[in-house]
Amino acid sequence: MVELSLLTLLNLVGNNFCEYRDLGNDNYKSLLLAYSDASHKFGSLEVKKVIEKSDNFKVAAIAVAAVKCPKYIMK
Repeated sequence: MVELSLLTLLNLVGNNFCEYRDLGNDNYKSLLLAYSDASHKFGSLEVKKVIEKSDNFKVAAIAVAAVKCPKYIMK
């Protein structure tokens, strides 16, 4: 199994977040659903490990979301 990276995680979550927002969910619900999808795909312990090891998680997460679906992030 390939080790999960922060960028891989955030790209998956970013795509799914945008899809859930497009369906009419709010930011919080969309984020939780997207991380649930990532946990299902990669395993919850792997997702947790990447989050715990990441120093600039918030900045990276906002940057990915802003690129993927700016209409929901840049308000």
